[in-house]
Amino acid sequence: MWGEGQGVELPALPPHPLPTRIRTGGVGAKSPAPPKKRGFHMNLNWILRRLLEVALGAIFFYAGWQKHLHPYEFAEAVLAYRLLPDSLVGVAAGTLPWLEMAAGLFLVLGLKKRSCLLLLGLMASLFMVIMLLTLARGLKIDCGCGLFFPRQVGLAVVAEDAFFLLWAAGLYWWEWQREAGEAVVSLSLSRP
Repeated sequence: MWGEGQGVELPALPPHPLPTRIRTGGVGAKSPAPPKKRGFHMNLNWILRRLLEVALGAIFFYAGWQKHLHPYEFAEAVLAYRLLPDSLVGVAAGTLPWLEMAAGLFLVLGLKKRSCLLLLGLMASLFMVIMLLTLARGLKIDCGCGLFFPRQVGLAVVAEDAFFLLWAAGLYWWEWQREAGEAVVSLSLSRP
């Protein structure tokens, strides 16, 4: 054989990082630990985000549903703002409840979340601007918000709209961060 009697020594190999019983799969061998799955913190974040999405979607769905159930009262509320020509009041009163219900329902179902959050945020900001204009004009009218009880336009309604705007914006940012993180992970996994 080659190297016999010639005094040639082969270099020693470095020790294998895994113990022999794991490498060889011998009796009683322990398999390496599986990769860590999402931790408790990640699950808690997901649960909290979903609860906030479902709650916001349900609030807007409920408000749209109430407006849909009482179309004449809602049309009168839109007319009382005196911001639209009479010919567009019916269009606004007929369209807005369906937008609120669709965006709220899709958000509750978890479909097209960023689009729904963007639409809900835009609606909340539009409502807030309309309320501020109404306050500046000194009109004492019902807000027509469609939530639990009739209320007059005031700072409390403006604060509520600001809260909904911040809620939708926060969830949008959270969703955007989650999708950006998944994109970075998928890019790093696709590299050789």
